[in-house]
Amino acid sequence: MTSESVRSIAIVGATGFTGRLVAGKLAARDVPLTLIGRNQERLTDAAQGIERCEIRPVDTWDEATLAEAISGSGAVVACAGPFVSAGGPVVRAAVRAGVPYCDSTGEQPFIRYVFNKLDAEAREAGVALVPGFGYDYVPGDLGAAIAAEGLGPLSSVDVVYVLESIGTSRGTRVSAIEMLGRAGYDYANGSLRRGRIGAHRRTVETPLGRRTGGSIPAGEAITVPRHLDVDTVVTYMSMPGPVGPSSPLAPVAALLLSVPGVGAVLKRAVAAGPEGPSDREREGRVVVHIQATARDGSQRAVLVEGRDVYGFTADALAELAVRFADGRVASDGIGACAPAQVVEPREFLEATGFSVREVEPE
Repeated sequence: MTSESVRSIAIVGATGFTGRLVAGKLAARDVPLTLIGRNQERLTDAAQGIERCEIRPVDTWDEATLAEAISGSGAVVACAGPFVSAGGPVVRAAVRAGVPYCDSTGEQPFIRYVFNKLDAEAREAGVALVPGFGYDYVPGDLGAAIAAEGLGPLSSVDVVYVLESIGTSRGTRVSAIEMLGRAGYDYANGSLRRGRIGAHRRTVETPLGRRTGGSIPAGEAITVPRHLDVDTVVTYMSMPGPVGPSSPLAPVAALLLSVPGVGAVLKRAVAAGPEGPSDREREGRVVVHIQATARDGSQRAVLVEGRDVYGFTADALAELAVRFADGRVASDGIGACAPAQVVEPREFLEATGFSVREVEPE
């Protein structure tokens, strides 16, 4: 379909770093846009240079107001975080307005909320909701589907994210502080169980060298069991610096954030930093090692590779939103969905600039 036949795509939180990237990707496709946010001046600035664009400032951040703003759109992309505090009214508005929804969250509690609280309502409304549709956690979820091909029922899926650089946006930093102070969950022996950052470690060989990641409460624990018969799903993260998930300092940081007032102070501090990563930081390579182990002991592993996690997130959200708007999403993509339930894994990763190749299991 041509861009002329695609209905307008709404971007909620269009003035932040990721929201602007998504708007740029869609504008490059000549897709009509509706930019939604609370600050008219910032929305006007975000719309500069975009020809087919309407801005809709909202006075109140509630379900009814947001539903009116996105009504009639072909899809809504939510980029307003932290999602645990700002995301609920947006996703509920999408259900209310009957508009397919995806978002850029990396926050496991919000993903759990969408699946646990809104799935039935979204199914009744015939609306697809796809949270966490960015670098967190599309490569891991789609990579799991690829690695599992032909294995049958699985005992485990391990996902290891390896980053060459750690440049982040202001929204990511604030969300990270929010998540460190909240309970996280692992998927073990067929159910979600309370987990702790860095409780487990996994070492894998990658093009960036042999790397060790620490376990994190991730989206794959929620999404992968939705489309694979699997007993245990663990996600790990390896990043440069002294306070990554594999560092002994990670549990200490989480403990500090449980002290009243500490989280608020840290959020103000990180919000004062740069709006987004530098161009050099964005060019950093990323590798995701995904290994599936069947209950009969057979294994397969794949590497998903690329660069620029923010560029990938914007590409992924823009691509899915366009597919929503022109009706190309699979017919079973209704209700709360994992990425692999709405796109073909290998094709989608390659369409958004990431490569996939099989490697020896470890």
